[in-house]
Amino acid sequence: MAKRSTKTVPAPVEAAPAPETTYLPSPVATLLSTPKTRAEIALRDAVRSRLLAVEASVGEFIQEKQAEGFSMQEIDQLYAVELPISLAYQTDGGRIRVRCDAQIVERAS
Repeated sequence: MAKRSTKTVPAPVEAAPAPETTYLPSPVATLLSTPKTRAEIALRDAVRSRLLAVEASVGEFIQEKQAEGFSMQEIDQLYAVELPISLAYQTDGGRIRVRCDAQIVERAS
C-alpha cells in the first residue's frame, strides 16, 4: 500500500486588533478649547493639521479650476465641499490618526 502524504496546515495567525475609533462631534470646538493634558494637546494638533490639509486641497482645486478659466462665481455654482458631520480619530499607541473624509462634488443642476 502506498503511504499517504500528510499535509501540515499552518496555524491561523491572529490579526492585531484595530485601534478603537472615536468621533468628535465638533472639531472646531476642539480647536478652540484650551487643552489641559498632553493627550488633549496632541489631539488638538492632529485635528488642526488634518483640517489644514483639507483646506489646502480645496485651495488647490480652486486654483486648478481658475487655471482652466472658471471664475470664482462659476466654481461656487458648480461645486460644493462636503464635510463629514463628525471627525473620526484613532489612537494607536502614542500616535493619533485623524480622518476627515472631505470631498468636492459637482452640484446637481
